[in-house]
Amino acid sequence: MATPLQYLRRIWAAITEPDQPARIYPLPKSEPSDWCLVGNIVDEHPFGQEGEIRRGTRHFRPGTKVYCLPPQWGDGYESVITIGKSRGSRKWITVVTPHSRITNWRPKVIYNPTITKRLRQGYQGFKRQWISQEEVEGWVRHFQQKSNSLTTSTLSQPKPPDETSSRI
Repeated sequence: MATPLQYLRRIWAAITEPDQPARIYPLPKSEPSDWCLVGNIVDEHPFGQEGEIRRGTRHFRPGTKVYCLPPQWGDGYESVITIGKSRGSRKWITVVTPHSRITNWRPKVIYNPTITKRLRQGYQGFKRQWISQEEVEGWVRHFQQKSNSLTTSTLSQPKPPDETSSRI
């Protein structure tokens, strides 16, 4: 990806030397930089003891694409360091998000230099990076199996008895 300075050099050369053939400054090749686990913020989720329905999270709008760092501390990936565009300012932020608030897990190659930079910076001293494509795909399979087991266990659980039928 070309830097802004390289683009400015090309424009300046075209303006100041119109009769000269355009000098071509070599542009660096853009290569896939990193594999990353990517997901989207859930649309709605229950919140609090009353089960109030909330949309998105405090930091992200529903459906926001988030880029996830690998597990950093031994909590079984219940809390995920995520990078995404903020709900309010639409600037890139790095925050810890509960795993249950993220859906549609998938592996993806990251080309965006802003995301790559934030992934490498880590979060408050936690800088572990994804090692390979296979590691990312393994976590995707794990989350798919986890979500499948949750839906089948929810469907197979017996429903509680109806209150009206228990009073005789």
